[in-house]
Amino acid sequence: MRISSRKIWFLKLFFVLIFVTILHAVSLLFIAEHNVLDYYKCVGPAQKNLIIGTSRASQAIQPGALGEYGGRGFFNFAFNGSLSKYGDVYTQAILKKLDPESKDGIFIVTVDPWSVSARKGEESLYPLAHDEQNFLHQLPSFTGERNLSFLYHNYKYGWGHLAWDYYKKGSLTITHKDGWLEIIRDTAQARIEERKSRKLLAKQAEIMDFEFSDYRWQSLRSLIETLKGKGQVYLVRLPISKEFYQLETSHFTGFDERIRECANDLSVPYWDMVGYQDSVKYNDGHHINRYFAPLISKKIAEWIRRKE
Repeated sequence: MRISSRKIWFLKLFFVLIFVTILHAVSLLFIAEHNVLDYYKCVGPAQKNLIIGTSRASQAIQPGALGEYGGRGFFNFAFNGSLSKYGDVYTQAILKKLDPESKDGIFIVTVDPWSVSARKGEESLYPLAHDEQNFLHQLPSFTGERNLSFLYHNYKYGWGHLAWDYYKKGSLTITHKDGWLEIIRDTAQARIEERKSRKLLAKQAEIMDFEFSDYRWQSLRSLIETLKGKGQVYLVRLPISKEFYQLETSHFTGFDERIRECANDLSVPYWDMVGYQDSVKYNDGHHINRYFAPLISKKIAEWIRRKE
């Protein structure tokens, strides 16, 4: 029987689609901790004990060093300062990651002035303009074995590139399966000072465009109240170098007082870890180096146990 040219064309198209589908399915096997940033924060089982905040928390708080609570470990669900400022988008992501049956969870909510601030005029005009542009707003789920939506919205390269990145050596960022972001940097003091100087100059210029955001303050309060219904909340301000601490204190005046007032009002413990700022090394002055993440994490765990 003769097959028409039209049917041959459709058969060719069908086999091409099958081939492409198989190729994409195989490429998923090459997803690893070192080649897709933040991916492992957005897959896996629902969690009961969460670490919440921005990049400082993502790098400084190591779930494994916090220990086990009732046989349940922690998960680091902090992202960078652009993605996880406090607001409805981040709150909804947290609730999607959280076990809906959780009633006795432990939530380490980290705070810093940047997480509750906005560019001047931005959110008074468009309360969600910044948030709607980040991929957390686009993902329907943060659990499960795979997250194809994450790859679609957030992986900038073709999926075939996953295999290339899988075998490429020298990755400087590793998103562990417990959510901890390990950043590999040279710890020589001269290199630290060089990175800190560049970062400080950038932040000195950037900070002038930012101010406290009532929307983000209220979002933080609302998140704390929600999480209190699912367990115990602990507010933490992580240590940063003196230069960055002074910069934030001088620009965001009254931040610590406002956080303490919020903690007292909502009956949650708060710890400003400024006393440890000289006890650790940083990658760039305000992100704690990976070798000191276990120390800071253990100090937080000890504090939580004293507060229980």
